[in-house]
Amino acid sequence: MKRVIRYIWAVALLGIIFISFGCTQKSAQLQKGIAPPDKTLYDTGAAYLKKGQFTTARLTFQTLLNTYPDSDMASDAYFAMGDTFYDEGGTENLLQAINQYKDFIIFFPGDPRAADAQMKIISANYKQMRTPDRDTQYAYNTLDEIVTFERRYASHDYMPLVRQLRVAVEDNLARGDLGVGEYYLRGGRSLLGALRRFENVYEKYKNFEEMDRVIYRIGELYDRIEAPEAADWYAKLAEAYPFSPHYEAAKKRLTEMGREIPEVNEALAAANKANIRPSEGFSPLRPLIDFGKALGFIAPPDQYEVARKTIEEEKAQAAAKAETGAGAGGDIQIESVIRQSASGAPDDETSAPPTGSDGSGGLPGISPDSTPDSDDAGENPSGGAGQQSKPRYQRPKR
Repeated sequence: MKRVIRYIWAVALLGIIFISFGCTQKSAQLQKGIAPPDKTLYDTGAAYLKKGQFTTARLTFQTLLNTYPDSDMASDAYFAMGDTFYDEGGTENLLQAINQYKDFIIFFPGDPRAADAQMKIISANYKQMRTPDRDTQYAYNTLDEIVTFERRYASHDYMPLVRQLRVAVEDNLARGDLGVGEYYLRGGRSLLGALRRFENVYEKYKNFEEMDRVIYRIGELYDRIEAPEAADWYAKLAEAYPFSPHYEAAKKRLTEMGREIPEVNEALAAANKANIRPSEGFSPLRPLIDFGKALGFIAPPDQYEVARKTIEEEKAQAAAKAETGAGAGGDIQIESVIRQSASGAPDDETSAPPTGSDGSGGLPGISPDSTPDSDDAGENPSGGAGQQSKPRYQRPKR
């Protein structure tokens, strides 16, 4: 009888051991399959963002930042918070996105996405630019942020497009000043005001495609008040702009003034002609398109997406060339060519920040170094090639 009881106890004990071992294994598997709560919050917010549920996504990312400020996902959540405003669009949301991306650069200067954040700041301002005859606030803001990008991320792959954007923004501002100057000039409304506008264009925007028109207007203004400087400006036009519609008029006035007509500087004339962009051609819808742009109904392309897709296409083309016979070391050589092309030194006239009319070295109301010193502390000029330790997230003071 005792043997039977011992046998029953042994079987029962063995069963308990097996059950306990099975529960432990199952519990370990469940814990292994459960994602950390901060990552779960981020993935949930990202899913809402992808669906266009921007408010819910923002609340989710904010919950992550408030609950887990030391999380490795903090930088991802902070950048994604900016994306919720950026993707939703609209003036107020774009302003919120700009502030969020600027804070991201301050909190995470060594993050590789710092250059992307600055590019999105440029794009958000560019989206709000209007035609030259409208408010120029966002054009100046865009130019200021472009100068910041050139200073911080001069070797980044986005630099070629950033230079193109600078040309477009400066063209917008130059046309605005030219239009106002011509308005002042007509009927003698304000000759001094007109002169300041024309000289502002001449000093700041050297590559403006209608610089010949600006030079002629300055000569015309001095001619109107019978000042001897008129001949000097007509001579500048005759020397460097033989293709200008004002060329013959300038030569005629020089002859009437008894001044010698200078020979054409072929090199200078070729450089000036290269600044003229190809014509878009005639379109019956052009007036409606321009009207829509002036009122903000037709938004320009998302310049960040344009830059990102351009880089992806270049890398894909480089990879395709490498696969079709680049030979040993071909990948490195092609990558080197792309980097050299992207970081090539800009022309002297376009790389330096515009000089303000007051001689202060900056745009009116804009300082090229307006960002706080702490903004540049510890930043990676190459766009974040080297990682830095992530600082503890703190809510910025407004």
